[in-house]
Amino acid sequence: KHMYKLWHEADADLLSADSGGYQLWNTGQGLNRVQSCPRVAAEMRRILGRAQRDSGQPWVGLSVVHLGDRDVPNALIFIDKYTQVPRILAP
Repeated sequence: KHMYKLWHEADADLLSADSGGYQLWNTGQGLNRVQSCPRVAAEMRRILGRAQRDSGQPWVGLSVVHLGDRDVPNALIFIDKYTQVPRILAP
C-alpha cells in the first residue's frame, strides 16, 4: 500500500545533495554504502504511527525503524528487505 511512496522517498534520499553522501562501512555483511535517509525514516514513522493507532490495541514490540546504520545501511537496502517480507511469509 505504501511502497510507491517509500520508493519515491528512497530515490529522493539517495540522490539528495543534503544527505552528505555516503560512507563505506564494513557492516559485518561486507562493505556497504551507509547513508542517512531522513525522508524514508519520516514516512516510516508516519506509517508505523498510523498502524499503532488503527490497531486499537496496546502496541507490543519495538517501534524502532533502523535506517542508515549497520543493520540497514541505506534506503535501497531498506526497500529490498521489506519487499521480501510477503514472499517469506507466504506459505
